Amino acid sequence: MYFEYANVLVFFLAGMGLTAAGLLLGSLIRPKRTTDEGLESYECGEEAIGEAWFRFDIRFYTIALVYMVFAVEIAFLFPWARVLKEAVATEGLGGAALLEGLLFTGILVLGLAWVWAKGDLDWVRSWKPSPPEEESK
Repeated sequence: MYFEYANVLVFFLAGMGLTAAGLLLGSLIRPKRTTDEGLESYECGEEAIGEAWFRFDIRFYTIALVYMVFAVEIAFLFPWARVLKEAVATEGLGGAALLEGLLFTGILVLGLAWVWAKGDLDWVRSWKPSPPEEESK
């Protein structure tokens, strides 16, 4: 009755065993570091300055979010492009499939245009001081 779950259990145990074996082998092979220099974080050969916990500029997150949106778009469009050829040849649904792909891409382009128009993609924003108010005479 529960034989189907045995495959999952075997794969789980094999995965945990290989992970444990890799960690154990690594702990036996790698050099032991006990000096202060060996225990520091790697900073490309430079000495660490300040604390590791500091605030990143929000623009890093904005650019990363826009990148993720378009990476997901590509992940969706590759299978769509593969199926589009078959849809045109066999089922005659090529026009509808093409329209769906263009609509999907168009929505993302509109979102990119909106973010661009808002100025969220500007790395260095211009700062304009407010004009001085004229004093009444």
